[in-house]
Amino acid sequence: MKRALSSILLIFISINLFSLSIEGGNIENPFPSEENLKNFNFSDIAVYYTEIEINLITTETGDELYSYFGHTSLEINVPTIRPSFFDYGFFSFSEGFYRNFIFGRLLYNVYQTDGTRRIEAFKSEDRTVHRTPLSLGTQEKNAVLSFLLYNTRPENNTYLYDYYFDNCATRVRDIYNEATGGAFKTWASGINTGLSLREEANIHLDKSPLISFTLNFLEGPSIDKAANLYEASFLPINLMKAIEQYQDTESAMIYESASRQNTRSHSLMYYTCIFSVAYFFIALLLYGSKIRFFNRLSDIINALIYLYFFILSTLLIFFMAFTNHSVTYLNANVLYANPLMIILLAEAIRGKRTKKRFYISVFELIIIASALIIKGLFPLFFIQENIPHLIFLSALYLINVIHYFISKERS
Repeated sequence: MKRALSSILLIFISINLFSLSIEGGNIENPFPSEENLKNFNFSDIAVYYTEIEINLITTETGDELYSYFGHTSLEINVPTIRPSFFDYGFFSFSEGFYRNFIFGRLLYNVYQTDGTRRIEAFKSEDRTVHRTPLSLGTQEKNAVLSFLLYNTRPENNTYLYDYYFDNCATRVRDIYNEATGGAFKTWASGINTGLSLREEANIHLDKSPLISFTLNFLEGPSIDKAANLYEASFLPINLMKAIEQYQDTESAMIYESASRQNTRSHSLMYYTCIFSVAYFFIALLLYGSKIRFFNRLSDIINALIYLYFFILSTLLIFFMAFTNHSVTYLNANVLYANPLMIILLAEAIRGKRTKKRFYISVFELIIIASALIIKGLFPLFFIQENIPHLIFLSALYLINVIHYFISKERS
């Protein structure tokens, strides 16, 4: 038995330390944002329209996961032509979409659309919509329009989407920055938001605790450094506020949602602490009972949790090793939950061998305690924000330790 457990722990250490060092391969972006903007001369564009208005359209969060962060569009108004929207972030569930999504090959498109219909579509989804006039000169506005028409050509309208670094808001942000001659980036980069990209995102994700917990588990340390205002403008609402502040202007509200007044109720940390405490005491009462039905009920609950973390950690290692999901790279969570959860799952289903669960859990608790100490000693180096996951996993493993001693005493 001891030799078997030693082999299991050796495999566990090898798999997780290996996972910490791997990064999936990157694929080339068909239309990189800043590179193409730099090659497009904004200062040498003919003035086609002397009357031209460009507005930033900011649509707040929706119900679907892909709309949690909101949406950014550019609205172009010129004489005799209906308002046009230029929208980054279009995708379709066509053949190959799911495979590309799994491997992080998120090829999205930009299209010119009917502005009136787009606003009506946002209203029908009951999403708050803002309009922010862009304070640019006539030549700069014509240059923006010229670039957008160039970008929406069929040979140019595809780009490699990234959740934090290349989305609908960052594409518009880059265009606006180029139109200001780089002044917007210089200004915004000098303002510290006091939050990381993860913390900015969680303001929107935390309305769904399970989704927030799951996505935060999969995301690595690349989004945990302190963000300046330019970086934080990956969120449409942040981009709108940044441009308002830079221009010293205010946005007009086109439509206000009747059903979504508040984006966030409580933080992921709050939900995790409440759930962890509730889980711990319920599991403790069930395992502490002398009625076997309650013991088995606790085993089933734990088995479902082990299954969740088994699937999640397997996906994480796959994303790290074989995909373009760079946000998952170098994720330390593989040290605390990993595919070897299948062993705990099997033993929980069987309702036996509490000793095996005990040894694995003690080892994991040592790893978690060590991680917390290291975080405390080197906070600027080990920056990954995963405290909520460590709290819940600690409760999960501690129950196994207590269960072992309860079973031992009864036998």
